[in-house]
Amino acid sequence: MRRLLSDESPLLDESGAGTVELALTLPLLLMVLIGAVQIALVHHARTVAETAAVEGARLAAAEGYTLAAGAARTQELLEAGLGQTGAAFAVSTETQGDVVIARASGSYPLIIPWVTSLALPIDVSAEVWREEFRDGP
Repeated sequence: MRRLLSDESPLLDESGAGTVELALTLPLLLMVLIGAVQIALVHHARTVAETAAVEGARLAAAEGYTLAAGAARTQELLEAGLGQTGAAFAVSTETQGDVVIARASGSYPLIIPWVTSLALPIDVSAEVWREEFRDGP
């Protein structure tokens, strides 16, 4: 017969406790990890859309270029940075006085497992002063 030490108790057997703790914490850890990756992806998509709008507005404001060229450049950069998701973005350019405004709007799908129909809207715009040669001071 085994003799028990004073700090040993037959009721406090901890074998398998690590497995139970892992089973309880792993889902939470995975949710935090997926959330962090999703935040990074949405931030990237927004940055790509902002950059595309700025570049499109800059091109449309340049002397010798049109609003259509700026919109095409914005769409090109969205597709280059976001792939098929960027191709679905709506792009528009307009002028208000001496300012060219380029807008890009669309939605970015979430990667959350088992929920594939959710998407976050991304709407950005950029304003650039039109470049033109002016005579005189």
